[in-house]
Amino acid sequence: MCIAEYSRVIYQNLADSQSRMIYADRLSYSLTGDRCFIEDMVDRTLRQNPLWTSFCEAMEREAEKNRMMIFGAGIWGNILYRETEKRILWEAAVDSNPQNKSVGQLEIVAFDRFVENYAGETVVLSSYKNGREMYRQIREAGIPDDRIMDAGSVINELTEKAIYFDLEQCRAQRGQKIFIDAGGFDGLTTAQFMKWCDGKGYSYIFEPDERNRLLIRKNLKHIPNYKIVPKALWSGTARLVLNAKGSFASSVSKSGENQETDLEVVSKEAIESVSVDDFADFICEGRITYIKMDIEGAELEALQGAERVIRECKPKLAVSIYHKKEDIWEIPHLILTYCPDYRFYLRHYSFSEYDTVLYAVPL
Repeated sequence: MCIAEYSRVIYQNLADSQSRMIYADRLSYSLTGDRCFIEDMVDRTLRQNPLWTSFCEAMEREAEKNRMMIFGAGIWGNILYRETEKRILWEAAVDSNPQNKSVGQLEIVAFDRFVENYAGETVVLSSYKNGREMYRQIREAGIPDDRIMDAGSVINELTEKAIYFDLEQCRAQRGQKIFIDAGGFDGLTTAQFMKWCDGKGYSYIFEPDERNRLLIRKNLKHIPNYKIVPKALWSGTARLVLNAKGSFASSVSKSGENQETDLEVVSKEAIESVSVDDFADFICEGRITYIKMDIEGAELEALQGAERVIRECKPKLAVSIYHKKEDIWEIPHLILTYCPDYRFYLRHYSFSEYDTVLYAVPL
């Protein structure tokens, strides 16, 4: 079957107009490589979200009265700058550790120097994860609340807080929820799952990177209903190579195949894999009800190892479809070959090409 035929069948199973729009943009991007399709997709999703538009309007009103500073020169500071540089005349970016950091063409000012020379500027927090500490620093420096704005919380609300659990059609139902968290990273997806199901569930977190497993234990120390599985999900039992980065970008590959050489790889380790179907035989609590996969390009391989569970249990699925250009047609097509009784939804959760999720919901 050719891509055109795949796409026709997939398109017929997309359940709403937003899903069809995202599918068209992502398919066009995969086939042409033209980033205009990604920009169009982001324009019609996050940038038109009322929460984002109202916050940008509030920043514009503030910028008419005061000079504006971005607090945080990391990833989120750069996202905030890129998304607002045509709307906000930013004075500079402030950072507690400014060495070797950049935010567009802005000057990076050390926090201590900023405080020493503070002249009534409005400070916009860019990071959600570091937001509390940033706020504490600013308040202790004597900067009043009416000169502080929190962009980090707004961006988090649209992205990391929403992903996997915001779709109404995937709402929690009665009964015990068994969750497969494939690509557990820092454990926060499982924390969101527990909120989603009011604590009435159990999560199996697949995370082969030991550095990430340490984060999971730290972040979930008050959550009892989970188990870390130190293996990769794959089509079956195998010995794989883990390209360990101690971050969400850790990935696996077959020995001698597509080995990463970038500087972010901390180590390469031999690890074991397991399939969802084989692992399901050891679950005593009940049937798997929800599977999330964000495993850096191994999603198709892992789904090939979940055929029996998908056919028999029909779990809800939330699968990343942005790592490889062919994911947009190969992943939904594979799911339909296992079980045609799925309806698809697509949602997007970043200001770039990352974090597009395919939801498969059984009829």
